[in-house]
Amino acid sequence: MTSARRVSCILLLAAAGCTQPAAPPPREVPRTVAVLAPHNETGARLPVAGSSLLERYAFDTRPVTVPEVLASEARLQLAFRGFTVVPADAVARATENRTPASAEAAADIAKRARLDGAALFIDLRRWDPDPPTEPRVVIVNLMVALVDPSSGRTLWTNSWPTRPVRTVGEVTLGAADIAAARTVIEAVLAPLVPAR
Repeated sequence: MTSARRVSCILLLAAAGCTQPAAPPPREVPRTVAVLAPHNETGARLPVAGSSLLERYAFDTRPVTVPEVLASEARLQLAFRGFTVVPADAVARATENRTPASAEAAADIAKRARLDGAALFIDLRRWDPDPPTEPRVVIVNLMVALVDPSSGRTLWTNSWPTRPVRTVGEVTLGAADIAAARTVIEAVLAPLVPAR
């Protein structure tokens, strides 16, 4: 390992320990949540599956992307916490597959689509496996916002500031992407609890 790489690793690990605690969610979080298509700021398509010859030619599967995995994990985590989650296909139809670029745009899209409850906006800012083959970590920066479509207000936000997500034990990039997505979404949504 070069000295420059060693210094980079030390700085990343130091940054991982210096994170701010999440703001507490509002007392009354709507029970129903629609997860909107995540905004991908990375500039890369970030395929998770569909890149192998077998998948491409034998199974003819459509590649799944990291943003799609993040949205799926968000739906699973919200349902696990007791929220009623609007099905992905219903959200896609109602929003005409539009992807918001901000929390304000997410509230507007959800309002025009007449979605019930709150809408969850996911903003993916960085996703870098290190190294790109058999990664031990994925460096992630992500922000989530829960918005109220009726008022346009942002009810709550949380983020995963730029830092590594450990994916030890995963032997393929796709498996590491899925493991990292699960870890990050579980962490950023942990404070959310639906209104009783």
